Amino acid sequence: MTLNIDSYNAASTAIHIAQGCALLVLGLTEAYAGLKPGRRIKLFSPLAFLLSGIAMALAILYFLGGWSMENALAALKMKNGFFIFVSFSCFYASAGLSQLTFISSDERSRGWYYLFLLFLAVIAVLYFNVAQRAAPAAAAEVALYHSALGITLLAAVVFKFLYGFRPRRALYLGWIILLLMTAFQLLSYREIKGAFDLHIVSLQPAAMIPARAVPADAAKKNAKTPHPKRAGN
Repeated sequence: MTLNIDSYNAASTAIHIAQGCALLVLGLTEAYAGLKPGRRIKLFSPLAFLLSGIAMALAILYFLGGWSMENALAALKMKNGFFIFVSFSCFYASAGLSQLTFISSDERSRGWYYLFLLFLAVIAVLYFNVAQRAAPAAAAEVALYHSALGITLLAAVVFKFLYGFRPRRALYLGWIILLLMTAFQLLSYREIKGAFDLHIVSLQPAAMIPARAVPADAAKKNAKTPHPKRAGN
């Protein structure tokens, strides 16, 4: 398999789309559940998060490794910053599992739902750190896009957390709108060209310093004087 920078960009774009799909399903199911509460419709959200986590892992395996785990790991080691997308995969899947456990308990185990919100908050914080893994030439643009993602998702979590203590319609609407905003940002994102360029460091030999010239007088002093020949030799 031939690996180039476009492989990293394609994997990143696919990963962002997978994340956007999960948050879109979450936003739509929350909106529908607000109108017609039901357990069955709510199951779509955790399943979407689980599938999103799996899809991210498969995107890395396919685009970076050509379905070879060994090649994928080698590609990740070449660009260590890409490991953050492995973290995204784990946290999205974990969020789906915690939400699924909460729904399976007939929504009585509130701790699982707060754990789900915690995973969403961690995901939001990860978005703020994506730019640090990008190449310096594209870091500013990557930071702009991902900071917007982090802000909207983190604000959505805050709205939902407050709604648990003060169930106001405005807080619930804010939660849904911010989720959908984050989802559409992710779905429309295309990885910036040069975001994962490899750094090339060229090493040059030090300049040769010419030896210091020895004065003629010093050379004469240091020169060995020949021994005089003995008589008869």
